[in-house]
Amino acid sequence: MSGEMIVIVDDEPVITKSYEIYLRKVGYKQYRLYNDPLMLMEEIHSLMPAVIFLDLRMPGMDGEQLLEEVTGMFRNASVFIVSGTEDVETAVRCIKNGALDYLVKPINKERFQTAIIKGLEIYRIKNELVSVKEKLSGGSAVNPAFKSIITRSSLMERVQRYVEAVASGDAPVLVTGETGTGKELIAEAVHKCSGRKGELIPVNVSALDENMFNDTLFGHKKGAFTGADKDRAGLLASADMGTVFLDEIGDLSDQTQVKLLRVLQNNEYLPVGSDKPRKTTARIIAATNADLKQKVSDGAFRQDLYYRLAAHTIKIPPLRDRREDIELLLHYFYEKHLLGFSLEPECVPLGLIEALKKHDFPGNVRELEAVVADYVIMFKNTCVTTAELKQFLQEHHIKVSRLKSERYNTAFEYSGEFPTFKEMEMRLIKEALRRTDGNQSRAASLLGISRQALNKRLNS
Repeated sequence: MSGEMIVIVDDEPVITKSYEIYLRKVGYKQYRLYNDPLMLMEEIHSLMPAVIFLDLRMPGMDGEQLLEEVTGMFRNASVFIVSGTEDVETAVRCIKNGALDYLVKPINKERFQTAIIKGLEIYRIKNELVSVKEKLSGGSAVNPAFKSIITRSSLMERVQRYVEAVASGDAPVLVTGETGTGKELIAEAVHKCSGRKGELIPVNVSALDENMFNDTLFGHKKGAFTGADKDRAGLLASADMGTVFLDEIGDLSDQTQVKLLRVLQNNEYLPVGSDKPRKTTARIIAATNADLKQKVSDGAFRQDLYYRLAAHTIKIPPLRDRREDIELLLHYFYEKHLLGFSLEPECVPLGLIEALKKHDFPGNVRELEAVVADYVIMFKNTCVTTAELKQFLQEHHIKVSRLKSERYNTAFEYSGEFPTFKEMEMRLIKEALRRTDGNQSRAASLLGISRQALNKRLNS
């Protein structure tokens, strides 16, 4: 069972005792119960709460005041406001001020356990994002060469360890993986780990024909062809004591493969128009999303070149094989693109998390970032209805099933006297506001009334 701290504050001892009995029964060991909110404030600096339940109405300091205090001190904690009354305006205000949810008493065991699980999940994601930021700022012990690689996958950790092991040598490195897995990031990491003094120079060989490739990589002598009015050094010379990264190596022509093989075998090359070979100290890192072994079998790629390139082979797993990275990357990209619009970072909508965690991402990390970037462009950090989210996902060819986030209980339960029309009306209003995260315009649309009519009902 989780070792994160759960804190519950309620001025009624009977209620805190019932919480304690349940927590013990389920197996939670790290928890603190308070009947006096002032006592919590005296001890709170010695706590590191992950999930906090705050009763709304308490003597001395109410839940809203406590909410402001604890969210200021523990930004990553998941805070739930608990109340004995259904007050829509208070619920919306608390959520806007940092509460994860607003729960109405009595809370059954299933609802309480669901809140704890979701609260811990959000808390852990927030903590991992803090670690990511530390990596990006160089504030952690993690190898800075991997600061651009956002992962918690054991598969990617093995890739990183292999990068560190092979980086210091001079042998070529072949990076393989599907489109969008981050092959260039791995090439950058190899270069940084190597400690080479020269630059890392990337070349996308699929964008160059044979003549352009030769001129770009090897350079030319003055007069070698029409328009060559001066010598050009070429990228191998520019990468002296550094690294040349050849992306999409599987697209090389036969003649260019022969010239690259000479570079790998003898560390020398011929500039276009020259008969004098030049030495190079640049290391070659190549990348491809193609199956080079199959290309060798088909006669489309030289076997001797393949074995030269594959001295060290790094295979990057696709995102569908490291699904634990999806939510972490989703939060990272969401915050990154919000900041690009100078908007405050917000929690990722739960419906978006749920849908993307199930998607296979044939375009891998690149596809995930593109989806998140488009989501931010369309919606910024505003509330989104379930219908809008579903339409967005469908437009991006992401399978949409019934989302847990939309499975609300519309068959309202009641006990005692049969509810009045006014009471049912307020429940419907609260449900609409809940589904739209407090957005009154969208809530009014769900209810089939104008926003003015909704405001009138809220204020009546």
